[in-house]
Amino acid sequence: MSCLVSVIVPVYNVEKYLDKCIRSICNQRYKNIEILIVDDGSTDSSGILADEWQKKDKRIRVIHKENGGLSDARNVGIDNSYGDWITFVDSDDYLSEDAIEVMISVAEADGADIVIADAIHVFGVEQAQFNRFTKKKHYSSEEAICELWYQKSFLPSAWGKIYKKEIWNDIRFTKGILYEDIDIMHELFYKAHSICYINAGVYAYVHRENSITTQDFSKRDLDILKICKKIVDFTNEKPKKMKRAALAYSVVGNMRIFLETYDNQQYRKINNNCHEYISDNGYKVLLDKNTRLKTICGVIVFYLSNKLFIKLHSKVNRWK
Repeated sequence: MSCLVSVIVPVYNVEKYLDKCIRSICNQRYKNIEILIVDDGSTDSSGILADEWQKKDKRIRVIHKENGGLSDARNVGIDNSYGDWITFVDSDDYLSEDAIEVMISVAEADGADIVIADAIHVFGVEQAQFNRFTKKKHYSSEEAICELWYQKSFLPSAWGKIYKKEIWNDIRFTKGILYEDIDIMHELFYKAHSICYINAGVYAYVHRENSITTQDFSKRDLDILKICKKIVDFTNEKPKKMKRAALAYSVVGNMRIFLETYDNQQYRKINNNCHEYISDNGYKVLLDKNTRLKTICGVIVFYLSNKLFIKLHSKVNRWK
């Protein structure tokens, strides 16, 4: 209980979900926490609800700001945090009552700078069925980055993890982009001496209508291509295993945009560029023994038939 944990909650127009989220944080078995609710210019009653919660629990601090987006809200939370550790909770999600206790206990016992837990995906009105961890695995920074880019064990999300505060000293989320988590996660991992993954389902990720991940394709989705380039460039003077992992992620990113822009004349040039990138690099991914099966299948089908690739993709659950 000696370590203070800063729980950062970015909030924007989530009045239907906010109470459940904050209640789950306030009810944590690990009590030595500060809760920073960053109201990012909400136009519904979210800001008022946050202020009411601040009156109920002295560990809560509410920061109201003009709308600047998710990255900006998280950055404000980091800048105003006093904890030894930082964790993020999106305002439409919620935690198991032992979430912070489990992650911080593993971090302290194992000397990890980052602990990664699992998410329970919640659809509709169902309730999350949380679970205890039965295994854990330690990674060096390079190993964790490769695991991240191969998309095998854990998600690149900011939430569902606990970080030693000092890792954030010179890193912040890039403002105004989508996929802001994967944009910097490799930088955070690279600064960590030890990273531990546990298969504990302690974070409830709520899939709701009108969330960022359920919105239709827009020009902002093209940010993933810039991030892919950033990732590949990051490995310029890094070990070959990191270069291979970066290429695998970049091929998947290009496949995602290829699928979204297919038959869309507005993005014809981008679609052609993605097609060329996958065609030129897909075989390298196939020859990489660390590539996950889902990616291998996607590349093979892409080479066989673009139309079949698109048809089959529509039947794949991206969350599995």
